[in-house]
Amino acid sequence: MALVLLASGTFVYLGLRAELTEALDDSLETQASAVARLIVEHGAAEPGLTVGLDDPGETFTQVLSPSWRLLSSTPGLPLRPIVSRAQAEAAPEGLTLTLEGVALADDEGPSEIDLEALQETGSEPFEEDRARVLARRIDVGGERLTLVVGATYEDPHEALRGLAAVLLISAPIALLLTGLIGYGTVRGALRPVERMRHQAAAISAHKPGARLPVPPADDELARLARTLNDMLSRLEHALERERTFVADASHELRTPLAILRAELDVALRGSRSAEDLEAAVVSASEEAERLGSIAESLLLLARSDSGELPLRREAIDVRTLLEDIRDRFAARAAEAGRSLESAAPKGLVVEGDRMRLEQAVANLVENALRHGAGSVRIMARGDLDAVELAVADEGDGFPPPFVAHAFERFSRAGEGRGGSGSGLGLAIVALIAAAHDGTVRIDSAERAGARVILRLPRSGPAADR
Repeated sequence: MALVLLASGTFVYLGLRAELTEALDDSLETQASAVARLIVEHGAAEPGLTVGLDDPGETFTQVLSPSWRLLSSTPGLPLRPIVSRAQAEAAPEGLTLTLEGVALADDEGPSEIDLEALQETGSEPFEEDRARVLARRIDVGGERLTLVVGATYEDPHEALRGLAAVLLISAPIALLLTGLIGYGTVRGALRPVERMRHQAAAISAHKPGARLPVPPADDELARLARTLNDMLSRLEHALERERTFVADASHELRTPLAILRAELDVALRGSRSAEDLEAAVVSASEEAERLGSIAESLLLLARSDSGELPLRREAIDVRTLLEDIRDRFAARAAEAGRSLESAAPKGLVVEGDRMRLEQAVANLVENALRHGAGSVRIMARGDLDAVELAVADEGDGFPPPFVAHAFERFSRAGEGRGGSGSGLGLAIVALIAAAHDGTVRIDSAERAGARVILRLPRSGPAADR
């Protein structure tokens, strides 16, 4: 604000000075025209020719003959011409003469002279030591006379001094008032920010649900408060998911660890038979395998949450992929007395990470063998946009309330599809589908059995139907 006031004051001061100088030049032009008319009418030697036209101590007039003799001069000026003969002779016909060494030209206008050196002792002094001078040549009775009129800077300087005094007094007052008003305005505008800061400092993970106050006005601060509150909601949701994830993971790990410890305790007892010892070791091995599977699933989910799930994309023949998965689970299906079939069109190709897609379909087959009943079918079909991989069984299917949460972590079907499991298989399938820009869904159109469909963007020639 100080810089603005300084710049505006300087602009006003310089502007007024230019206007006053222009007004002074106009007055000199008017005075020269008036004196010229009097000279033409009464002659240059008329006593008191300029009485009433000159302002004593401020304006002056001189009339010079062709021989450069002083014909008339305002009291207070020296009795000699203030314009040199060389300057007058150099002036073209009818043009304005300027002083202080400026060339004679019609667009130069008045210039300045030093009056202090021109004043004589005993004459009426001028109040200013600088003046604006205009010289003009006129023809009177066949003679070419030179008319010189001038004016001091008393009136312009007085006006400028008054303006400077006003600026010097008003500028600090204006600066103080605008500073106080600006401080109060900014402080009032930032008061909601301070309230938001205090509330934000009081928010902690131990007291969920706290939110920042939203100002009543629909402005930037209100929108910022709403955005931060939405962010707090997302953070609370993420924190709650993290807590639930840790609790569920701890619960899942606790059971196989307890079984593993019990089986090892049994194996360490010397009174057990060889058959009991072998059964304990086999059970411990199964629980260790289950622990490894859970740990691998948790690691995969953690990598996905941190955005570090790398994919090695390649063109995959879908028929070969399904046949490999069928062969992998064939012995387990035969042991359970269930059939396992795969069917896929020839030449159907999908772009993706083979290991991850195999893991996703394997999880679906694992769920079908563990929780379903009857034969298990692994199928594939393609259209112009995508390839669908489906796994279906002939069991009781998913309970309707479970379908909406089937792909959440640690979710189980409960009574509809009972049995053991960590509740991470379908969550990992959804994760792998999302990493491939695909989707996964449960087909609820069929009345019997469960059917899970993994839809992926396709690549390669269209499949034969």
